[in-house]
Amino acid sequence: MHAVFFCFFAAVALRSANAAVSLDGDAELNAQLPQQIFRNMGMYTPRYQVPSSLPLDPPSGCKVVLVNSLERHGARQLTSSALKRTTATLTKIRTALANVSASEIADQRLAFLKTANAQSVSDLLNPFGALQSYFSGLSTAELYPSLSSNKGSAFVRASGSDRVIFSSKYWMLGYSRAPFPSGLINDTAAVRAVPNLPEPQLIIPETDGFNNTLDVSTCPGYEDESPDPEDLAQEEYGKANLVPIVGARLQKGLLPASVTLAFNDILNLMGLCSFDTLGRATVEDGNLFLEKGKISQFCSAFEYSDWLLYGYANSAGKYFGSGYGNTYHRGRATGYLRELLARLTSTAVDLDPPTSLNTTLDADSASFPLPGPNRDPPVFADFSHDNNMSPIAAAFGLFKGANMSTAAGAEKLPHAWDFGRIAPLGGKIVWEKLVCATSSGDKEFVRVRTNGAVQVAGGPDGWCPASQRPVCIPRPTRQYPMNRQQLRRRKLNDEDSLLASGLCPLENVAKLLEWTKDGSEWDKCFT
Repeated sequence: MHAVFFCFFAAVALRSANAAVSLDGDAELNAQLPQQIFRNMGMYTPRYQVPSSLPLDPPSGCKVVLVNSLERHGARQLTSSALKRTTATLTKIRTALANVSASEIADQRLAFLKTANAQSVSDLLNPFGALQSYFSGLSTAELYPSLSSNKGSAFVRASGSDRVIFSSKYWMLGYSRAPFPSGLINDTAAVRAVPNLPEPQLIIPETDGFNNTLDVSTCPGYEDESPDPEDLAQEEYGKANLVPIVGARLQKGLLPASVTLAFNDILNLMGLCSFDTLGRATVEDGNLFLEKGKISQFCSAFEYSDWLLYGYANSAGKYFGSGYGNTYHRGRATGYLRELLARLTSTAVDLDPPTSLNTTLDADSASFPLPGPNRDPPVFADFSHDNNMSPIAAAFGLFKGANMSTAAGAEKLPHAWDFGRIAPLGGKIVWEKLVCATSSGDKEFVRVRTNGAVQVAGGPDGWCPASQRPVCIPRPTRQYPMNRQQLRRRKLNDEDSLLASGLCPLENVAKLLEWTKDGSEWDKCFT
């Protein structure tokens, strides 16, 4: 096995198999959202088509036989706790501006803050999010037509919060290739009022003490961390970067009012760019409309350079809060990764020790079916939260790179953990099982796509523990994605070329996940 280093691959524009819609509805959803802003929001970024250095189409001689998609719920309103914090920030500013006329405010882009309010509805899936989920399901069906030929070909699980459940329903509607509901869907109530939406086969409760691999809440070490490491990372970075740069300019712009903005006030205001824009969007007859055809005024209150700081603050928060920088990330991911391996290998889930697994559900073929000889079901879709997808991505080895920092200027340092590319609103991590014809016969491989981008498998930052010797893949020619005759001339074997295309042998994936068997990472939750 050989490590693979890439000389060059041109970024390619990925589209779904049916050109009627772009992959995952990227063009339909994001055409009106400026990239410099909306791709730099961390977990509040709406899903977009992440540029890929590898082609979406499987290599010649390979066929996808199983899909496992882990998806975050679509765009939602502010959570109830975030709404309280954001309301407090807006109240602080309105109070300071009470005796200042709008025309007196130094930076007129900020004049709207004199009367600005956040939307009062919290937590629920909004119309933008419903359309995100619908397009995700539709694209899944279009990308894998041989796997989605009948409506019973997908097994769908949802964690038990309202926004997650409704995301799974709209995904199933899209997967069935049914049209998006007609008429006007203009708020969260309308999203929930659509009749006869498909129901996921399994909804796993989010009640305290209930084992749920899609929303792990049974790791006391993680649950009891104090101070919260995500909040702490944002505070350290915010004080070093947001306050002296963004805060100082806002305070000057709000003169003659005297307003002192803390790092969390700045985060709250910047977050409203996403939540106010997406939360006020409507869908009519399947078409998306922004309120007044514009993004929120909260967006224009900031410079483009501010969003790089904001995106990094959110990404660093997730890195330390639930990703590589968190002690418990592997433990919290253990249960789901065991389920993933069971699906990829068509073997029963290893239930001992149980870790976060629900042994009752996973031991029952009705609630945890495995793909059989006829590959039915060949498509699995699991709906979850960002704080659950973060540890799974890290524990699997995705988005590795240098450790993140919270120091001044840290956003300028190399870092692979860009959370807007990992688990944005409506984000998805897709594991594909492929069968490929090789010189030694048919072999099984695994490929990973996150929000459209095929993840590099080989090399020092690749996720596949495949090899050691560096292999440089030749530059692709017009014979997209690469000239296979060139590969043969360089005497690369089949496995080398497949690794270069993002494929990892299934047996290597099993080795990658061997650590999940003994439960030692889970035991850290109790030490």
